[in-house]
Amino acid sequence: MKALEPQDGGAWSASRRLRIVVSLPELEPLRQVIRGSSTEATYIIQQYVYDGLRARGHDLTYVALQGLDDVVCTGEPTDPAMAKRSWSASRLFALAGKAAWRAQRVLGVPYLNVFSNLRLYDASLRCLPGHDVVYERQGMYRSGVGAACRRLGMPYVLYVEADDVLEHDYMGKPITGLLRWRIGQMMRHNLRAADRVICVSGPSRDHLVAAWRVPEAKIVVLPNGVDTEAFKPNPVARAEVRASMNLGDSPTIVFVGGFYVWHDTSTLLRSFGRVVASRPDARLLLVGDGEHRPAAARLAAELGLAGSARFVGAVPHAEVPRVLAAADIAVAPYPEMRQTMWFSPLKLFEYMASGLPIVATAVGQIAEVIRPGGNGLLVPPGDELALAAALESLVADRELRTRLGQQAREDAVRERSWDHYVARLEQVFEAAIESRRGGRRG
Repeated sequence: MKALEPQDGGAWSASRRLRIVVSLPELEPLRQVIRGSSTEATYIIQQYVYDGLRARGHDLTYVALQGLDDVVCTGEPTDPAMAKRSWSASRLFALAGKAAWRAQRVLGVPYLNVFSNLRLYDASLRCLPGHDVVYERQGMYRSGVGAACRRLGMPYVLYVEADDVLEHDYMGKPITGLLRWRIGQMMRHNLRAADRVICVSGPSRDHLVAAWRVPEAKIVVLPNGVDTEAFKPNPVARAEVRASMNLGDSPTIVFVGGFYVWHDTSTLLRSFGRVVASRPDARLLLVGDGEHRPAAARLAAELGLAGSARFVGAVPHAEVPRVLAAADIAVAPYPEMRQTMWFSPLKLFEYMASGLPIVATAVGQIAEVIRPGGNGLLVPPGDELALAAALESLVADRELRTRLGQQAREDAVRERSWDHYVARLEQVFEAAIESRRGGRRG
């Protein structure tokens, strides 16, 4: 039986207001996104989803750990109220937790989040009743909410953005020993408890089926979306930003993303060096930060790109539309990977909605979204020459840039808006609720 594929929800609206518990690994990163002081994509995505649900009339209650000892249960994330707890608020429980912590330190055992999850479980037992459905963003060390849903028999929808263990392996920072076992244990528990599991791509779905034995019938593939009102062509912003950056009439390529192992910025810089050889007036804006940024800056200097490649640094997400409006071409480079790329790049849809022609690596979901010659250009991973040729073709051809960018914008508005996403999410919630009523789990 195939995974669920929600129908296009553009004209669909919820038949009733739902009381939804939304749970995320921590509340503070979400509050930072709300304040505009964070660029963490995970919480930016969740904020778009939560805003969309509230805009469609649903009531949200936020449940999350705050630190290791407190649990938040609140309708307003910017002014959180602490959740009521029973047995986990006792002095005896606190003493047991401290004793376990000391014993773990003496024995050299890593902190396994047992007591934090018990607090979360206890608070959830009190906070969840009275709601229609629970929607949780899977976290590495979180199982309290899923356990409470299982105990209470509540409809439970689990959002799995990525396999955290797999991501750490890919980054060369594997989680080992007891921690790896513990993360796997909690992940399996939540996946079993969930009535529906949401993932962001086909490769992610396939991984959940193969590696975690999730029944395909209860998996829903929901790629990320984009705010098509915030991200759109903006001539005023374009003129202002280009003037502030002294770009003049230079054909300008933009990359937005973190400087991490999964972004192939080294191939991008080498390819851009070839572009500059034929078009010295070309410019490259690299927007973002991360552990590999210093190495990328050194490579740019070695390639003689100091005057043409500009490292802009991290930009508040609210300012990204203005930066994109100033660009002529957008690029999404990814390396050759040992496994199929599982994520759903937020930048891809933001590029599209901004009306930019896109050059992207043909991996994972990107190869499904970008139609070569239709709404962008695709190149093989790690292929410096192919990437340079694609960029050069767009730098040289304004008409091609315009045609590809306009089609990308049309596709984003028609298929990729957060409004479409939230409408589909409502269908998933209703399916989870109905499956509980009918005694079915998938």
